[in-house]
Amino acid sequence: MMNNGPAPQHPHPGYGQPMRFAAPGYPGGQHPIPYRPVSRSRPALTRSQKTAALWAGAIGFPIMSLGLAIVITLLGWSAVIGLLTAVASQLDDTSADAARMLTEMDMIWSDYWWIFALVLLAGLVVWAIGYGASIGIAKIGNVNKAAGATWAGFGIASCAGFVLMWLGNIVYLMGAAVVAMLSSDGFGGASLIFNIVFVVLGIVVWAGAGALSWWWMAHCLRARHPAQRYASEPYYV
Repeated sequence: MMNNGPAPQHPHPGYGQPMRFAAPGYPGGQHPIPYRPVSRSRPALTRSQKTAALWAGAIGFPIMSLGLAIVITLLGWSAVIGLLTAVASQLDDTSADAARMLTEMDMIWSDYWWIFALVLLAGLVVWAIGYGASIGIAKIGNVNKAAGATWAGFGIASCAGFVLMWLGNIVYLMGAAVVAMLSSDGFGGASLIFNIVFVVLGIVVWAGAGALSWWWMAHCLRARHPAQRYASEPYYV
């Protein structure tokens, strides 16, 4: 049976397809490219960035810690000597021992002040060397915000260092007691070997804490990729 009705019309080329919203700013709203909201993604660290962050922390943190320890120790001893001098000068004790102690303390400040200045300068130089090494290694590996990662990593590693020092003291005391009980010569060669091994392990653990802290901060401060606004457009900033 022949159908004499009107010929069927072909559907629109986009018929049956998901609706596409036109991008704003185009006249008539006929732009075929779908609009996507702007989003900025953070890609993972590259292998060179991970390696640089780990080495920057493993080298920079122990050196910076050594310089900071020198400065804090020197300032601490200076504060103690100054406090003792001030307290002793206010006492009514006129004995020969008190007079000799005051004389010796005054002599330390007057005759050996340059030693304190040199040690303080040495501590600051050591700290600066560690800081510069960290910045340099991080920049060689293209770590984003090398200075920020160094400061943040140093803060995180320092907090972890207090916990590690506390645990290390417990382990050292227990290990030294075991070595003293098992060795026949008491605190002789066995104790020397134990101390050397403990110092080496302590340096390794300290460097590991710095490496992990630097890597963590480098991961948190990693660069962002600019987003694509439209599917066929290149990245933009």
